[in-house]
Amino acid sequence: MHLDIIWNGATTPVDLVDGSVTVGGGPKDDIRLEGLPFKLLTLEVDGPRLSIRAVRPVRVGKQLFPAHVARLVLPGEALTLPNDVVVKRPDDEASRERRKNKSTDFVMKELLTKDPSELESRAATLTCVAGADEGHVYPLAFLDTSLGRGDDADVRLHDRTVSRQHARLLHRGLSWFIEELTTTNGVYVNGVRVKSARSLDHGDVLELGHTMLRFDEGERAPEERTRIEKLPLPPAEAAQPPAAPAPPSVTVQPTDSNSGAESTGSAVTEPLPGRRAGLGKTDLAIVVIGALLVLSGLSTAVLFLR
Repeated sequence: MHLDIIWNGATTPVDLVDGSVTVGGGPKDDIRLEGLPFKLLTLEVDGPRLSIRAVRPVRVGKQLFPAHVARLVLPGEALTLPNDVVVKRPDDEASRERRKNKSTDFVMKELLTKDPSELESRAATLTCVAGADEGHVYPLAFLDTSLGRGDDADVRLHDRTVSRQHARLLHRGLSWFIEELTTTNGVYVNGVRVKSARSLDHGDVLELGHTMLRFDEGERAPEERTRIEKLPLPPAEAAQPPAAPAPPSVTVQPTDSNSGAESTGSAVTEPLPGRRAGLGKTDLAIVVIGALLVLSGLSTAVLFLR
């Protein structure tokens, strides 16, 4: 197994064989670095599997990992030791290419016949890096995935400090979230207690009881990686001044000037203040009443003259 040790600005490549290797500042350490405690770090190499155990807390990625707890180190992860010494496991390019070639539906078929720790996919995954299930990889193929100790949990953890329904992962759009369910031990992301639904980033470490899981976002389809940006307006459209607002309007029903009956035609919209010159129903009634009064006056005058 290949590791890179970065110290004082220099990178020293180291190739390890299977077995135990100690890292520290003592004369009997397999990898000796001045200024470090004796046997600070023990590396357990088993083929492509690398586990660590430290006598002091060390930082793995974003998280300060406790001492005397075995922890699986995945490709791409880096350990920060005292005096700014960094031990990094380079990303496995061959493993990444294999993940790209397996879709979620293929993973679901393999789940029926293979152990989850053997699977590699481009789907999002949880990898147990510490705890009873260390080394197991759980593909996340559902929108909602429950985590817990119960038989009905989608990701079942063999940890008595984990509740039967401890937490739930939610997949919404292109984002992943975690929320705590009914539990007394809580859920931690990178050492911070989760109080409400929290988004997850690639490489985040989830802590449930004595179990730690690393979240890997997985490979996205090309169309999901494409950024859709707002295009500027063409020069002709951009230079065109905005249209003036239309004047206020009213709706007028046309009438028949001969009979005074309302027309059955459709309504006509005209801008203010223009109205039609024809008489309306009210105006026609006034004219008729006036004519009747005139005729009544004339009749009275004729009778008086007789």
